[in-house]
Amino acid sequence: MFGSSFDFNGFREVARKDRMMDVVSRELAGLRPIAPPTLFEALVIAITEQQISLDAAIAIRSRLVEKYGDVVMFGGRKFYAFPTSRSLARTKRAQMRAVGLSRSKVLYISELAGRVERRELDLESLRVLDDESVVAELTEIRGIGRWSAEYVLVRGMGRVNSLPADDLGIQRAVSQVYFRGKRVGSKEVRSVLNKFAPYSGIAAFYLMYHLFRLPSHVEQIHSHT
Repeated sequence: MFGSSFDFNGFREVARKDRMMDVVSRELAGLRPIAPPTLFEALVIAITEQQISLDAAIAIRSRLVEKYGDVVMFGGRKFYAFPTSRSLARTKRAQMRAVGLSRSKVLYISELAGRVERRELDLESLRVLDDESVVAELTEIRGIGRWSAEYVLVRGMGRVNSLPADDLGIQRAVSQVYFRGKRVGSKEVRSVLNKFAPYSGIAAFYLMYHLFRLPSHVEQIHSHT
């Protein structure tokens, strides 16, 4: 979960060869992306972040966790576990809508939870597949497009070279750092970040976090499924 296997020295060695990434990687030295412990959780997170700002997605997801996650008391404080597939499969869709999810996202999450709970879908078995095979399998699930599949690859599986180049947040970060704010697309993103292989996904993560820390940052918008 806490990226203990992340080869930070390897990333720094690659980043050092690029002036801008060298600055960013030194600024955020030691930063590791937190990985959800299950691919079900990673997929639900990806669905909640589709087509809305990151801040809005976090707020909605927090309400989902507090309403349907198991409660754990520790040190006099209340903590919430991420909802299980059983919990979300049993939840009426109208009730799930109350946390702020759109009708389509409720449908996607409910169907996903139901398939996992009925053992029609073994997400964890996908970990042994190569990247493109994982994408092919995940995009067969309703509501999961390439962006969400690549999100799961890099965040849920720790495939640090996976690059969701269609993500507008990543495009904005590349634009601000490498193109002086000029609008860029997935082609430019891949052109810039592929040179950091085999850590392209981590390079994107660092650029986005760098942009997020700036006082003038603009909200990250994920407009792809």
